[in-house]
Amino acid sequence: MMDTSEYIALFLEEAAEQINILEQDILLLEQSPSQEVLNEIFRAAHTLKGSSRAMGFTAMGELTHAMEDVFDALRNGELSVSTGMVNRLFDALDTIKAMRDQIAEGGTSDIVCDELVQSLRDILGGSASNTPTAVPEPEQTRSGLTLQEHEREAALTALDNGLGVYRLTVHLAEDTLMKSVRALMVLQTIDANGGVVIASHPDEDALDNEQFDLSFELLVATDKPVEQLRSVLLQISEIREVEVASWQEATTPRLAQATTGTGAAAPPSEAPSAEEPVPQPTQPATPPAAKSEEEKTASRTPTPSQTVRVDVARLDTLLNLVGELVIDRTRVAQLGREFEARFQHDELVDSLLETAGHIGRITDELQEHIMKARMLPIEHVFNRFPRMIRDLAQKFGKEVRLVMEGQETELDRSVIEIISDPLIHMLRNSVDHGIEPPDQRESLGKPRQGTIRLSARHEENHILIEIEDDGKGMDPTHLREAAVRKGILTRDAAERLSDREALNLIFAPGFSTAKEVTEVSGRGVGMDIVRSNVQRVGGIVEVDSTPGKGTRFSIRLPLTLAIIRALLVGVAGQVYAIPLSSVLETLKIQPDTVQFVGRRPVIVLRGRTLPLVSLQAYFSKHGADITDSRRAEEPMFVVVVGLGERQIGLVVSHLIGEQEIVIKSLSRYLGEISGVSGATILGDGRVALILEVADLFDNVSAYAA
Repeated sequence: MMDTSEYIALFLEEAAEQINILEQDILLLEQSPSQEVLNEIFRAAHTLKGSSRAMGFTAMGELTHAMEDVFDALRNGELSVSTGMVNRLFDALDTIKAMRDQIAEGGTSDIVCDELVQSLRDILGGSASNTPTAVPEPEQTRSGLTLQEHEREAALTALDNGLGVYRLTVHLAEDTLMKSVRALMVLQTIDANGGVVIASHPDEDALDNEQFDLSFELLVATDKPVEQLRSVLLQISEIREVEVASWQEATTPRLAQATTGTGAAAPPSEAPSAEEPVPQPTQPATPPAAKSEEEKTASRTPTPSQTVRVDVARLDTLLNLVGELVIDRTRVAQLGREFEARFQHDELVDSLLETAGHIGRITDELQEHIMKARMLPIEHVFNRFPRMIRDLAQKFGKEVRLVMEGQETELDRSVIEIISDPLIHMLRNSVDHGIEPPDQRESLGKPRQGTIRLSARHEENHILIEIEDDGKGMDPTHLREAAVRKGILTRDAAERLSDREALNLIFAPGFSTAKEVTEVSGRGVGMDIVRSNVQRVGGIVEVDSTPGKGTRFSIRLPLTLAIIRALLVGVAGQVYAIPLSSVLETLKIQPDTVQFVGRRPVIVLRGRTLPLVSLQAYFSKHGADITDSRRAEEPMFVVVVGLGERQIGLVVSHLIGEQEIVIKSLSRYLGEISGVSGATILGDGRVALILEVADLFDNVSAYAA
């Protein structure tokens, strides 16, 4: 029996793609039905049905088939879209997702879906039978295939564009057990090699359901030599033979009779010239088309064969290797400078410097391309939210419209994986806490339907993600009262908070304003996790809200977590790296400019009070603090860093300069070190700690001007 395990990974990837298409398009279908959306949904369901049946996952195939019948009835105008129908389709889709997950985990699925299949059949009022949605029966029983007008036009257009059009007769081995799998592989191989299947006999439904003997016909257009395509098809196991014949308009409206290996040929009246085997592709019939063949081939869009799927683990390995190369590049450049200083005007030193420069340029380019290969459009995260918002709105009896912008914005996949959960939580809060019920909105003079806007865009060297709703907003007074009630702050401390600081109370552990605990919110767990997750990837989250108008969350994220630019600073003989994304400016100040508010040192910078933190004192109990520097009357170097609207000055011994660094995680045996997010290896082999700026802010009070 044939082993299909080698195709499981491909099936799972393609199934995930089709499920994603179905989920998005079913939502579109509910909001604004159109023939275009229905056609795309039908194609996705048809593809998923065919591949699942071909792999032997019968239950998934049957459930998808039942969905396909509903889509077909909608497409033919026999049904109209309703909320109940969409709910059943989503139930079916959720079950298909569960099946796929089971298959991914154990290679099979034991989920029973008979009731779901029947519920979808019930939508059709009994009109759907268990037979596949297919073209009329006469087309499937003939020995050849009558081309539909659009198929004939497609073939003629292909010829006019300089392509070759051929009839392929594919013969399977007699002991083939899963014929539909082989048929599917033939279709996929043709597609992957730049070919287009114009028509088939029997049709694709029959091929999916193995309603054919050991051979089938395909009408294919291709710009490749037909013998090359034939050779690739013969490499598929259990394909015994592939016969090739050219196609010309003279053969229309009927495709030539299928050759079964018995030597039977078409009668002369059916253009015998079209039945002659051709070892090489023929040129188009008219000289003008042949004359512009090269131009047309060059102008065609790239074929799918120019794209390959790569396991993300391989990309991670490549990135790690590039990171090591970046470290060595820095080391080679430093050695070159040392040799130049020691052996000036030496030819070998000049050659070394030239080679080091070339290695540096190549490494930069390699790094850039690897980083681009790891980038993914943020739509990979955004696409799951419309369904979630719809379900939550139904659960809470609210009317909510989700508007998404900037889905094409690219972000490193490692950042995308971490940011997904925080976005989910904030969107759920927007529906639960933010958007008011329709009647209440109407009484306030607002539209019954609330709007949540989710957007992403590049901003300098960051990605800015915003979640904004037009709901009831947050009242700082109520937040202060909730903090006192929960025991998070004393009443005295709460009253001293500014409105902006009061808004930030929502990120405090255990904070909640909900009077009732629901399955969505109210337990005081969530927004503190959101902030810690965002900070874990070097990002910051801010909130802005106006009572009665709405709330906006802003998340700033780095483009990547692997290789970043940093400012290197010296502190008491040690080197620290400060992510350049957090650095606002550097200063050299005199000790007498330092003042104290309470026991905390500050300076006044352009009319604003800037708190100072001595890194030497922060990382060493016995390190010199700012008071010691004042006594010594030594100038101090200050690096001003920002987190949202807050700023502090980090006092360092000296500035070293900017450098690209490779982030290395600290050993888990070290645990979490406050103020440190990781480490990097410098060009001279020393280890420099990378500062976690958010931790430094947590250990200093911000002062208003």
